[in-house]
Amino acid sequence: MLLLKLNILCPSCRRRYSVEVPNGAGVHTVHCPYCSAPYVATVAQRPVRQAKQKPVGADAVALKVRRCEIASNVAWLIVGIIQCVLVYTAAAGVWNVVNAIVALRNVKNITAHNPGVVPYFEGRKTWLIVLAVVNVVLGGVVGVVLVLFDWFVREFVLRNRSAFEG
Repeated sequence: MLLLKLNILCPSCRRRYSVEVPNGAGVHTVHCPYCSAPYVATVAQRPVRQAKQKPVGADAVALKVRRCEIASNVAWLIVGIIQCVLVYTAAAGVWNVVNAIVALRNVKNITAHNPGVVPYFEGRKTWLIVLAVVNVVLGGVVGVVLVLFDWFVREFVLRNRSAFEG
């Protein structure tokens, strides 16, 4: 049986002390270790908290891809805004901002057993190469790092295609 630790202020000598009582609902009488005065402690029944269920299988894969896509596209949005501010990289910045917004709108479609997810990521190969070239020519190296992350996410989806198909 689990024990519940109670911190008590003795009503008689006004000293504090701790005791352990059974963790079940009920009334427990304890005695002050300093003056032996009785104290009646009432323990209410506490609801048992259920552990939060972690997603498993296809749901876990979809959740990981959704989180990666959100992180990636928020990073693209930030990089694009910075590129717009820097003027000489504004063309790549506008490109990155527009693409990040479009991709963020599509994140809600990344769910387990959605057969459209795998073709979407399969079709991104050419798109990611174009995005890398645009960012190298017009925007800078940071965009290439983000393209590499997006490539990693694409490969993860393709390796786990069974989570989205069927």
